[in-house]
Amino acid sequence: LGFAEKELDTNVYNNEFKYAAENDEFYSCNFPIGDAPSDVIDSHGKTQNPQSTGGLVFLGMFALIDPPRPAVPGAVKRCQTAGIKVIMVTGDHPVTAQAIAFKCGILWSKTRGDMIKDNIKFGRTFGSADYENPDYAEAIVVPGSELSPDMKEGDWDFILNHRQVVFARTSPQQKLIIVENCQRLGHIVAVTGDGVNDSPAIKKADIGIAMVSGSEVSKQAADMILLDDDFGSIVNGVEEGRLIFDNLKKSNAYTIQSNIPEITPFLAFIIFAIPLPLTTFLILAIDLGTDMIPAISMASEQPEADIMQRRPRTKSDRLVTPAMIQFSYGYIGMIQALAGFFTYMVVMNDYGYKPQILFNRGNSDAYGHQPFFCKFSGGHYVNLAGDINEGLNPSIDPPTREYPFWFEGYDGKVVDCGYAYNDFLSDGSPTLLFDFRNSETYTTETNGKHTATIESYEAMEQNHYFEYIPWRGRTSSYWDDSMLFHNTNDVNKGGNLAQNTNTYFRGRAAGLWSLCEQTSDPSCENQFCGDRGSAIVRGVEVPAAALNADPSRFSTKHAQTAMTSNLYDNALYCNGQGSETLSASCASVNQYDLENDIAYPNNRFQTFYCMGVTDSCGQLTDEPETLKFCDSDGNVCGAFNDKAVDCSYMCEGYCYWPGSNAVNPNTSQVSSFTQFKTETPGSSAKYQQCVNIGSQEAANEALRHAQGAFFVSIVIGQIAGLLVCKTRWLSIKSQGMQNKFMLFGIGTEVMLVLFLCYCEPLNVGLGTRNLRLVHFFPAIPFAILIVCFDEARKALMRMTSREGVDPISGQKVRGKGWIERNFGY
Repeated sequence: LGFAEKELDTNVYNNEFKYAAENDEFYSCNFPIGDAPSDVIDSHGKTQNPQSTGGLVFLGMFALIDPPRPAVPGAVKRCQTAGIKVIMVTGDHPVTAQAIAFKCGILWSKTRGDMIKDNIKFGRTFGSADYENPDYAEAIVVPGSELSPDMKEGDWDFILNHRQVVFARTSPQQKLIIVENCQRLGHIVAVTGDGVNDSPAIKKADIGIAMVSGSEVSKQAADMILLDDDFGSIVNGVEEGRLIFDNLKKSNAYTIQSNIPEITPFLAFIIFAIPLPLTTFLILAIDLGTDMIPAISMASEQPEADIMQRRPRTKSDRLVTPAMIQFSYGYIGMIQALAGFFTYMVVMNDYGYKPQILFNRGNSDAYGHQPFFCKFSGGHYVNLAGDINEGLNPSIDPPTREYPFWFEGYDGKVVDCGYAYNDFLSDGSPTLLFDFRNSETYTTETNGKHTATIESYEAMEQNHYFEYIPWRGRTSSYWDDSMLFHNTNDVNKGGNLAQNTNTYFRGRAAGLWSLCEQTSDPSCENQFCGDRGSAIVRGVEVPAAALNADPSRFSTKHAQTAMTSNLYDNALYCNGQGSETLSASCASVNQYDLENDIAYPNNRFQTFYCMGVTDSCGQLTDEPETLKFCDSDGNVCGAFNDKAVDCSYMCEGYCYWPGSNAVNPNTSQVSSFTQFKTETPGSSAKYQQCVNIGSQEAANEALRHAQGAFFVSIVIGQIAGLLVCKTRWLSIKSQGMQNKFMLFGIGTEVMLVLFLCYCEPLNVGLGTRNLRLVHFFPAIPFAILIVCFDEARKALMRMTSREGVDPISGQKVRGKGWIERNFGY
């Protein structure tokens, strides 16, 4: 603003003087204002008033400016490097707007208008060497006078396709039209302003931003309000939005990785019929336990170094994309699944169940509920102490009670395995008085479940498939000697014992059914007659019928689906009990020696009755004659046939069957045959009913350990997956491990795994077990592979994607290479 003065003559310019800007004769003032003398006559025929030409005295000049805030140029620069185009729309004069735009960094090169002026000023013509073509200008300043509602789209495209754009002297309607045309070109438009004139454009924009100090109308039209009135806060919001989107993508990519290692165990169970590698509870433990905090911790991840140097994402970019599915499912998830299956196979092998014998053996009605029968090539049978029985050839001889374990030695191997054929079925339900410990409460009803018989067991042995209890299981932490002589009163073990009848009848019952009728009926001679009449339980002696029967009718070593076939619907059950008169058919001469009043159970598959030092079950010797006897001090002093008068006491750990006549040193009870005959079945008798569940329990425990190890392998793979999801483009080395919440999540993940594996008895109830330390290691190489694979993937993307930096805006411009197009998410 310029200031000048002139002292007027008071005699002329007094209180009666009439000041006028113009009159009918003159177009200028009737008082001095410093006009230069002029002879110009206007269109109305008026001339200049001579009185207005009086000179003035210059006093000085005062300048005003509304400068941009100090943070604005930096914020504009960050927008440009982030690929955000900043357009200035103002009501100021074009010259003022252009000057402010240069100061803010919105303009940085010569404008179209300046090129036209310079060409005119210096006489440049089109085609001359120094001619500046305005059509190639990157900057343009458009006054509102050049904008009209009927402008063609092509004219708008020409203006808005300039990299640097300033609109000056614009009206509220023109601001609205500018926003609409930017949106027409596919841009996401954010508009900021503080006045009433800005309200239509703010309302129309995709993101309307008002200043807290602005008008109420603008704030009501806005989607958000800047509480600090700082343009830089908008840029911070853009960065935060990109960070949130990035972290959500990373969290999603991490979370869905576990779907593959969780679903593939069930697919393998269905397709290959292997024992289920992962239970539904452990899947829930992953999804609701180990995954929760690490997935949430992605929200605290710091931005990658280039987050504000990327181009804005397109409208078609989604949180979950096909590329992410390919990354999480096709790459990371598959590696985690391979780690799980490898660990599962390693653990099963370590406990004696090699991978090749697991296929088609995972039937949920059989595995862990029925004995495993295997064909051996070489190897040895071993007792509890680890002594080898050199007299038995596992290729052709079955194991014995004292030597139940198979040890591969140097050249032994398991050729094939299977289950005894479930060849007996009756649809009815047991009576309400049913007690699985008491054979007298059994009928021929099995609740509609197929179950095995003594004949199907013997048919397996005739085909040289013998009950399999691996020595590796005996040397494992889960082994308990009582598995070989389990007390049926103990319902905490035994798999299917004392559970509901559906579970009970589908597995190995406490005793066994028999289909072979031993009568003089010619039609039943040397064949199985369970489907024609009542049958009698036999002992270990195998009749001609079992020898001559077609083994395929009793074995499922090749066709597990045959276990659901129905061959016989009538049989007789016995679990080793006798009665007072021994008139029950299950007390046949093959089971008891009536002449000598002993009830030694010859049949290895039947339950047997014991007295023991601690009123519990004990080890049953292979022959009655080898039963050990002790003196009153507990020292072994003889056997059943050669015991002396002072050598008649029970030894610790042995089964004293009815008729062994051993004295319990603690209670003075005698294991007599007479007492056994007079006991009421199912009562609190001195004799305990015992059964060998070693094969079922060894298989079941091995599977529990393998399932726990599969669970651990997924968690180890998830930790690796969490690390690779920290970045989408840069190396994890450049990102670092500064996310403390993520470190806490990894720590809680590890602690939860250890808690579920080692907290007893919780782990037993949840289906996990105390894992060996070495079983944590099989998954680690796969975790390293995940990290190395992803680092290589990102490195190849950075190498093959052409990347440059705009020297003016600083924006990174990247052309996606083949690796990024096909492997990036």
